[in-house]
Amino acid sequence: MRVVSTGWRGWIRRTPRFVASAGTATGLYKRGGHAGMAQKTGFAISDGDRKLIRDHAYSIREALFTCRTDTQVECSVAFARLLNRSGITSENYRLFMRLLITNNPWVVEELLHDRDPRLVFSTIRPDAELISTAFEVLMSRHPYELHGNVLEAVLGIIQNAFFDPDDGYKIYPLGIMDLNLLGKFLAKDKDQENPQNKLILEILDRITGLGEYYGDPEKNIVAKHAFSVRFAYFDSTRDLNDAIPEPLLVKLPNRSDVSPETDFAGLIVERRKQKRKSATRPGK
Repeated sequence: MRVVSTGWRGWIRRTPRFVASAGTATGLYKRGGHAGMAQKTGFAISDGDRKLIRDHAYSIREALFTCRTDTQVECSVAFARLLNRSGITSENYRLFMRLLITNNPWVVEELLHDRDPRLVFSTIRPDAELISTAFEVLMSRHPYELHGNVLEAVLGIIQNAFFDPDDGYKIYPLGIMDLNLLGKFLAKDKDQENPQNKLILEILDRITGLGEYYGDPEKNIVAKHAFSVRFAYFDSTRDLNDAIPEPLLVKLPNRSDVSPETDFAGLIVERRKQKRKSATRPGK
């Protein structure tokens, strides 16, 4: 039986509680002490903050995750910068994933600046929800449409989960479609040392060993299809559509590339240059 997960859409509904954890709370709407002055609550989340976030969840989502206007992109980039500096944890990794799902180049590159995309989620224990979300991201975009760093990040989740394919299968039972989603991002016009191809081929190679010691028929079917996808890549007489449905292989450009205003974009670029300079400066 296949594990059903809410995936990233379920995460969106839970996001506000993570947003609230960033910074101090001031106890809005709760009065104490001098007249007209909000009572401070330290680092705790006040009831007023909870109500404020709950009542304006739609506006917060639009500002942080929609990225349809230059202003929304700027807001999302600023939040991505905050997360990049704070680092990924078991408390905020859903926010990292949600920003990656925007697929906006400015947001993605700010979030993952100075990080290896493949290792972003390596400190997070993969569960059915995280793995399901990774495959949903692959499903949501066509080849060339998904930002390269986003692709590497979700492939890193899958690689980690199925390093031992039988253990991974216990968490998330793979299906044929999941393998098709992996295979559709193979670039047959590039060699196997291409980073994207290499990572996908390594994952598929692991999955070919699924059920090798247990003789489970369903696992064997998945393992054979993983072999078929790999074979379609390596065999010069075959095309990927010999193993993967043609509609999945249609190549589309990234349509999530809304840019911030010029002055804001220039600030981002200059900040990244400064980071690189400080990183390469020899120590005293």
